[in-house]
Amino acid sequence: MTENNNLVEEEEDNSDELDLYDFLEFFSGKIDSIKNQIEERKEDSRQRWHRTKEEVEEQKRILKVQLENHVHLLSENLKKPDFIRTRDKISFTIGVANTCFSPLVAAKWPHILPIIYTVQALCLITLRFFIYKSKHWHYFVFDLCYFVNLLTLIYLWILPSSKILFAVCYSLTHGPVALAIVLWKNSLVFHSFDKVTSIFIHMYPPLTMFTLRWLLPIDLQLKYYPAIVNTGSKLPMGTSIFYTIIFYLVWQILYYTFIVHGRRQKVASGLRVTSYTWLLTNEKGFVSRLIKKLGFGEPNAGINRYKLFIYFTLQFLYMLIAILPVSLWYYQNM
Repeated sequence: MTENNNLVEEEEDNSDELDLYDFLEFFSGKIDSIKNQIEERKEDSRQRWHRTKEEVEEQKRILKVQLENHVHLLSENLKKPDFIRTRDKISFTIGVANTCFSPLVAAKWPHILPIIYTVQALCLITLRFFIYKSKHWHYFVFDLCYFVNLLTLIYLWILPSSKILFAVCYSLTHGPVALAIVLWKNSLVFHSFDKVTSIFIHMYPPLTMFTLRWLLPIDLQLKYYPAIVNTGSKLPMGTSIFYTIIFYLVWQILYYTFIVHGRRQKVASGLRVTSYTWLLTNEKGFVSRLIKKLGFGEPNAGINRYKLFIYFTLQFLYMLIAILPVSLWYYQNM
């Protein structure tokens, strides 16, 4: 009887041990199963991510190819004789209309002139960008005169009560932008869209600001452009020059950052043309001849930092000299 009891107790102990081992084995198996499931899901996630990444890259490649095809097609269309004839007809119409009717509108309906200027600026500058883009000249559109056109549009339609912006726009439009007509030798050739656009970019901003200052009735100035009335009969010389220099330096820093430095490889390789490379490599130009006399290299010897420093210094001095008469005399004397 005692032996039977001992056997029963041993069997119970063995069953307890088996149950514990079975539980540990079962638990270990569950952990392994969970680990395997986690690994499988991680692998699935990695595969889905790779597939998504590859799909995104493929979409980017397709969009890039489509964009390049559209740009190429647009460039080819811009070179077609039919488009060139149509473009010349449009430029002839715009040139004649601006020459004949802009003074009439300024004198008789001065409040309409900003609208005419805005519509033409948006159309002509946009079209010029795409035409220049096809010729790899579109970095010209980041020059000072385009920046001044942008500031003028901002003043006309967004900040007409800002005396600071009004002073800056009046100084820059009547100073370096208007004087650029002479320095860049702009000529009014009615059948040339490029020349008509160049004349417009340099002539219409000062014409618009002059019209608002002198020809727009005071009640309309108060209603639409209060900064003119609030400025008074004299442009504060110190304030106008100071803020004009600030805005100029903002443009200069942006231009250097994104064009001179940011696109230096394309410019240096000749893939892109800019105003400063054109002026610095023009052997007959004043800037390149001055740099040659100063001993900083021939015009065809490439562009170095000394040439750039002299060019930007001369450009700053030109801007400063051009705005001085505006603040001293031109604003208060019609």
